[in-house]
Amino acid sequence: MKQLIRYISLVVVCICTFLLSGCSFVWTTENGDPATPEDIKASVEKLFAVVHPNLVLQSSVVEQEKPFQRNVYVFYDESNGFSFTTNSVVQRPTLPVPGGERYTNANFAYSQEYLIHLNAALVERAKQHGLRMATHEEVLKLKKSEATRVAGTNQIPLFRSNEIIFVDKYVTGEDILTFMKSIYSEYKPQDNPALLHPRADRSVGIYYLPKEEADKTKAEYLIGFRFMARNWQYW
Repeated sequence: MKQLIRYISLVVVCICTFLLSGCSFVWTTENGDPATPEDIKASVEKLFAVVHPNLVLQSSVVEQEKPFQRNVYVFYDESNGFSFTTNSVVQRPTLPVPGGERYTNANFAYSQEYLIHLNAALVERAKQHGLRMATHEEVLKLKKSEATRVAGTNQIPLFRSNEIIFVDKYVTGEDILTFMKSIYSEYKPQDNPALLHPRADRSVGIYYLPKEEADKTKAEYLIGFRFMARNWQYW
């Protein structure tokens, strides 16, 4: 009887997997092979075709042998000039069925690295609007600072956004809004939401900092913007 129930469950799962073709996992056995570099290359290049990726495998490492094998791949995108690391694993099923799930975080890893690689160009573009945008390295450093601000009744870190922009008294609201639209056009090229799927939405924090002030931890938080696949909004 138990075997019949397990068999029926497996059949149901297979049907659901077929119907939910957008899911990022494929059913296999606990001794099955993870998705190959070729599988991941094909999937990423198809999903993010709007930015024309051309992935080249740089390394492949088996971190854990079977059962439930875990591989780590590093790819270089020749078209856009950056590398990203992705896991490719066979993990225990999330549903009570035998076997294993083949899973990879390649789509998330690619989108994150692509959005990060846009930073250098956006830093230069920000200058055209009189804005000062932190480099990715500066953002990481500022997030590690002990600077805080008050939000309601809570004391929270001053810097929490993916991107940080400093403005002074000469910057207008129109300048900021124009640049936010410019950023969104990069995050969502040709109105394609692939780079901003639910786990990869992007935030931008706007701070007031006089030009003569060198210590960025003295900046005053003004407003934040959140960029999502469907739209973008301030918060």
